[in-house]
Amino acid sequence: MANWREDIIKVNPYSHPNFKLLSVKGIILHYTANPGATAKNHQKYFNNLKDRYASAHIFVDKDEAILILPLDKVAYHANDRSCKIEKFKATASYYKGGNANLTTIAVEMCIEKDGSIHPDTFNRTVKVVTDLCKKFKLDENDLYMHYQVTGKPCPLPWVNKPAEFNRFKSCVNNALKPAQKTSEGVSKAAVNTYKIKPGDTLWSIANDNGITVNELKALNKGKNLEPLQIGVVLNLKEQKAKTDAVGTVTVLVDELWYYNKPDWNAKEDTVDKGTVLTVVETLTVNGSKMYKLKSGTYITSNTKYVRFKSR
Repeated sequence: MANWREDIIKVNPYSHPNFKLLSVKGIILHYTANPGATAKNHQKYFNNLKDRYASAHIFVDKDEAILILPLDKVAYHANDRSCKIEKFKATASYYKGGNANLTTIAVEMCIEKDGSIHPDTFNRTVKVVTDLCKKFKLDENDLYMHYQVTGKPCPLPWVNKPAEFNRFKSCVNNALKPAQKTSEGVSKAAVNTYKIKPGDTLWSIANDNGITVNELKALNKGKNLEPLQIGVVLNLKEQKAKTDAVGTVTVLVDELWYYNKPDWNAKEDTVDKGTVLTVVETLTVNGSKMYKLKSGTYITSNTKYVRFKSR
């Protein structure tokens, strides 16, 4: 399942001209330059855009990613100046001199109110771009900043700090590699715990293991994570049930909220479709049932969203 949901904008001359991509030779990373605005905010904006030509295929924020244009259609995102990347140069009878707009996918990262790219937005973008690379048979060498293509300073946080873009490409490269084997022959992807080492941060641990900081915190409820203590073992995945487990739930939808306490307003973060979680207790909260999970967090028991299996 892709790491985004679809909410396609209507066909219109300014943001969804319904032009066919000639090919996909790369992925161009952008930032929204719109502090505090979410992926959904941008979907709504481009769905009603008038009087200027602009768009992107996917918008990513710290909570979700939204595909607003079909991946075989043109987005107006990287033809603002002359194209510097030879392989992206192109033209079509229906779009003269479209260049990179005819040959690339555009991914926009939302920014926080302070102009920064949130660590969870970074991690989610890694997942999105990894999926795109797999789909179009690309690799980290096919990833570009908008700045590299036309000279526009976008995404500005990475233009100002190019090492962040290099780190992003490295993360995608690592995600594309098959799971390596340890000396004991166990797949590294199957490791469930991590022992804190000098120099570690919550962000680096989460990033290296393909989860968000909020997910890492949720898996380690009750542990003192600020500051990190060298030698402490962190959970990276839902731990196997002990004798007090009553069953498991499997998430049935693309993304589902979990909660940091038994309160429907206490949203913490989302888990992906297919995730299996251990249930230790069933609660009733404001007339609706909720499961308490082994991690100490909570999730709905609604059968539209989860499938329960008793022990």
